[in-house]
Amino acid sequence: MARKAIVDKDKILSLLKEGETTQSIAERFGVSRQAIDLHRREFISQGLLPDQRAARAGRARREEVKTAEVRGEEGRGVDKSSSLDEQIDLIIAAFMAMKRLPQLEKELEGYKRKCEDATKEIELLREAEHRRQDQEIRWLTLQREKDQNTPP
Repeated sequence: MARKAIVDKDKILSLLKEGETTQSIAERFGVSRQAIDLHRREFISQGLLPDQRAARAGRARREEVKTAEVRGEEGRGVDKSSSLDEQIDLIIAAFMAMKRLPQLEKELEGYKRKCEDATKEIELLREAEHRRQDQEIRWLTLQREKDQNTPP
């Protein structure tokens, strides 16, 4: 029978408090992620650790909250509150986006003008093609009439 890996619970607790993921801790100790999750749940039930996941990339966290809202899991273990740092980062990003608005509006106006110019150019090309086709039809008609009027 295989020998079970021995892990230091105190070390696991400190790593979880530092924000390490259960996967990275499991790899460090050479055990499965589920084994670390068992210890994590035990720490949560003892009140030694808050019931929240390790910090992940912002996008993944927002998708997790949105998914929970869609499922109606508002009070079932999903922590919707974000840290002050995350809120500050979001506010800074919002202000940076607002600062770029005038530049983006100018770009949009430029693209609108280019689109209008391209539309006019296309219309002019269509008119020119139509005139050319009319001329070609008249020329062919004249050639046929000329061929019919000349004796062989």
